[in-house]
Order: sequence, then structure tokens, then C-alpha cells
Amino acid sequence: MHIRPAALCTVLFVISATCLSPSSAQSPDSGEPPQPSPHSNKHPAENGYAAFYSSSLEGHKTACGGVYSSTGLTAAHRTFPCGTKLRVTNLRNGKSVRVTVNDHGPTSHDRIIDLSYAAAQALGFIPQGTTLVKVEFLR
Repeated sequence: MHIRPAALCTVLFVISATCLSPSSAQSPDSGEPPQPSPHSNKHPAENGYAAFYSSSLEGHKTACGGVYSSTGLTAAHRTFPCGTKLRVTNLRNGKSVRVTVNDHGPTSHDRIIDLSYAAAQALGFIPQGTTLVKVEFLR
């Protein structure tokens, strides 16, 4: 079956026009307030275990292309892309920290996130090595 280029363009235009939400179709100077991020609805909070990176990884390259530093507030997550901001809350003591995803992981299936040493320290679970956390998408 041969599809003519003009017909294909028309179909693609109709599909793309119907997929646009009203907020994304507005011009930036429309004067209306910005809409809430649609991503927060796509990423419900998840609970599970967190651990922190071994000190032996200091200075090694991350999957996102940066260099791991134990002093940064960073994390490794399986599904969030590089640069995503997350709030991680220690469910055992209520402490929370904001981190940036800079790596893929964790490789252990019993954990949902790996954190930098500084993030684990802020959450207060260095002595235990792991803790139960809630991970929330920020942006």
C-alpha cells in the first residue's frame, strides 16, 4: 500500500492537533497563569527502601555523564530521567531532602533509590545503611 505524502501530512497534523492540551496551545503572552505540571499526576509517590552510594564510587562517572560526589544531594533512580528533582522522605524519622537524579539504578531490586552520602546523612540513616522512604516527583 502506497501512502501519498500529502495524505500522511494531513493525518499527522490532525493527530497532533487533537493531542495538544488547551494549556499547551496557549501563547506564552496570553496573560493566563501557567497550569500545574502534568508530570506530578503521572508520577505518584512511591514507598520503598533507599541506600547510599559506597565511598569507593567517589569521583566515578555517573550514567548521566557527571562525576559522583558524596557531598552533592543526588540520587540514582530506575525510571526518572537525568536532572529530575525529587523529594525523598525518611518514613522512620520524618526528615526529607530534595535531590537531583544523576544516575540510573539502583541495581538491587529490593531498593527504589540510591542516594549520595550527603543525602543519606540529611535523612539520618547512615548508621543503618538503608531506610524506608517516600519518593515524590517535584519537577
